[in-house]
Amino acid sequence: MKWSILACAWLAACADDTSAAKPAGTYETALPAAGNRLAVLGSDYKSSALSLLAADTQVRVGAALWHSGSQVSAATTALSGDAALAQTPWDDGRIVIIDRGNAVITFWQPTDRSIRQIPVSTGFYSNPQDVIPIDAHKMYVVRMKRNPAPTADPADFDEGDDVLIVDPTDGKLLGRIDLAPYASEPGLVAAGSRVPWAGIRLWLPLQSLAADFSHQGDARILEIDPVTDSIIHQVDIPNIKNCIAMSWQPDIQGFVAVCPGAYSDKADQGAHAGIVLLTPGNAMPSAQVLFHASDFGGATTLGRDVACVPGGHCLVVTPGDPDSNTPDRIWRFETAGGKPVQVGAGSGPFSVSGMFAGATTNGSIVIGDRTNPSGDVRVFALTATTTTERPATTSNPGGLGAIDFGVF
Repeated sequence: MKWSILACAWLAACADDTSAAKPAGTYETALPAAGNRLAVLGSDYKSSALSLLAADTQVRVGAALWHSGSQVSAATTALSGDAALAQTPWDDGRIVIIDRGNAVITFWQPTDRSIRQIPVSTGFYSNPQDVIPIDAHKMYVVRMKRNPAPTADPADFDEGDDVLIVDPTDGKLLGRIDLAPYASEPGLVAAGSRVPWAGIRLWLPLQSLAADFSHQGDARILEIDPVTDSIIHQVDIPNIKNCIAMSWQPDIQGFVAVCPGAYSDKADQGAHAGIVLLTPGNAMPSAQVLFHASDFGGATTLGRDVACVPGGHCLVVTPGDPDSNTPDRIWRFETAGGKPVQVGAGSGPFSVSGMFAGATTNGSIVIGDRTNPSGDVRVFALTATTTTERPATTSNPGGLGAIDFGVF
C-alpha cells in the first residue's frame, strides 16, 4: 500500500505549492442565490482551488475563482494545498475555507469576491478542522493539534486541542473550550473533527489520537451548548474508532457517522470501523452501530465522508488499493438496516473524496471524484428503491479535481 498517497488524500498534512501566480477565474453564468451556491474545493494536495456550481442543477458558475496561485496582497495568505470547506453555511452567503496548512480561516464573498482572513494558529501549528457560526459576533473553530509548548498565560489561548471562540467581525479571540480532558483515553489528544449543526446544539466527534499517531482510542462524540460554551454530554462508542464525519438526518432526528477505524491498528483496523447512528434524544443521547466495515463487501476500512438524503438513504465509500490499482467503491446503505449495495466505483484508488447532500440538491448526493475524466463532480439521485447516477460536471477544467463541498 502506498501510504504516502493515503496520508495526503485522507489525512491532513500535505505540502503547499503556490509558486506560480495566475489570475483567478470569472463567473460563467449568473450567481445563484445564497443557499444555492455549491462551493467546490479542488486539490492535488499541493495546491487548492475554489470553484462554484449551482447546488440544484450542478451547473458550473465559475472555475478556480480563488486558488493557491491567485494574486494576493501582502496582507493576504495564499491558499495552501491542505484545505477544507466549512460544513455550516453563513447567513450572508459567504464561503468559508479552512486552510489547515496555514491555520487561517478565509471568508470569500461571492457577490463582490472580496476576501477576509483570520489566523487561528496562536503561535503553533493548530490544524483547524471546521468553523461554525454561532451568532454575528461568535464563531467556533475546531483545532485538532495540541501545542507542545504553550505559555503560562491562559489569556493567549495558545494551548490548542480545543474549540477556539472568535469574533468573526474583527478576529478577536474570546475564549476556548478545552477538549483535552475529553479524549477517550488519558494522555491522548482529543483531536476534534468536523461538526454538523442541527441548529440547537453541536455534536463534535473526537479522534482521540496519540500525538505521534501511534495509537487511537475508542470513538467519543461530545455535545456542546453554544449558549454556555460548555460540553453537556459525551457519547462513547466502544470498539469503534475514528468517527471523523457526520451527516444530520432531520427525518429521523439523528446523525449518521462514518468511522474508518484507526490506521495505527494496521491489520486490525477493520475490527473498529463502521457506520454509527447517533440519536440526540431529549435527555440522554445514544449511539448504535448500524454496520461494520466488513458489511461493505469485506472492506477493512471506510472513507472519510458520508452523506444521506431524506428517508435515510445514504452513500459511503470504501477505499481502493494503489498497489493493485483497485478503484474506490461507492456503497448505498439504509439507516433502517438491510444489506449495503455497491452502486458505483471511483475512477481510481483514493480518487473519491468529499460528499454533500442538502435541501438544494433535491434528493441527490454530490460526490467528488478528482481524477474522473467525465467530470470530478458526480451526482447520485436516491429514491426509496432506486439509485441513478446523473451526468457528471467538471468543476475546474484547468485541473484540481473536487475533494470537498459546502453550500453557502
